[in-house]
Amino acid sequence: MKNFLLSYLLLILVSNFVFALDIDVKNNNYYTLMKDRLNKQVTQTKEGEKLVRELEQLVTYNQQKIVFWGCDFKPIEGNKEDIIKELKKNNFFENYGNELNKYHLTLSNFSKIYTNDRSSSSTLCNSNNYMSIIQLDSNQLMIPYESQLIFYKRPSTQEERNIRNYYNGKCYELDQVDMDSTDICYYKNMTILDVYNVMSFNSDKIFRKKIKVGKNFSVTYDDEDMRVEVEYKWSGKNKLKITQNFDGGVTTYTFIYQGNKTKLITVYSPD
Repeated sequence: MKNFLLSYLLLILVSNFVFALDIDVKNNNYYTLMKDRLNKQVTQTKEGEKLVRELEQLVTYNQQKIVFWGCDFKPIEGNKEDIIKELKKNNFFENYGNELNKYHLTLSNFSKIYTNDRSSSSTLCNSNNYMSIIQLDSNQLMIPYESQLIFYKRPSTQEERNIRNYYNGKCYELDQVDMDSTDICYYKNMTILDVYNVMSFNSDKIFRKKIKVGKNFSVTYDDEDMRVEVEYKWSGKNKLKITQNFDGGVTTYTFIYQGNKTKLITVYSPD
């Protein structure tokens, strides 16, 4: 399990996370990380901070599968005995007994068990490392990781509406000029903050900070692979420009709110 997660960390830290392209906006539900249940001994370390950013990825769910970190998890068909048998493959009850007691959980609280579908085209998703996701009768998701249980919950009605509006957005790629490439997206019924907050589920270095309308600031991230400088600059309440400077070039994100929709212009300018 540890190698599985660290492999994902290394992959995502050197490249942008890409959401699954086949997301069924109308039929999917979404889950977000319950940070208040994370072990503080993990989150207060530098490695733990990186792990938390990766765990904050948006999880999508429908009756057929759960999509987590770009991997498909399919439900186990069968009765309670089949579920117990599956969980024993990873010594679940031995390794997580204390955690289950901590949250007053028993097998009767488990609705479904999902396991990593190794038919995925992703090499990492086809890893031999075992991983499972447990759906609880409270409609939360629970993922066992290194002697602690990680929980995900449904977002608020408004947050989920914003997520659906985001995935319904219309995006266009303009013709490349010199080395620069430009994308333009339109998101109906979403403010600048709505779009920004949904995009913050992406582990990219840009959208780590919570922002407020009209507040300009700069921040620098020193990761193992590179140093990244990010500037936030508002022009009034309806326009925000975010500039990312890094070793490979400059990327700008310009958000413009008008007519109950947000236009996002992204310009990639490599060195």
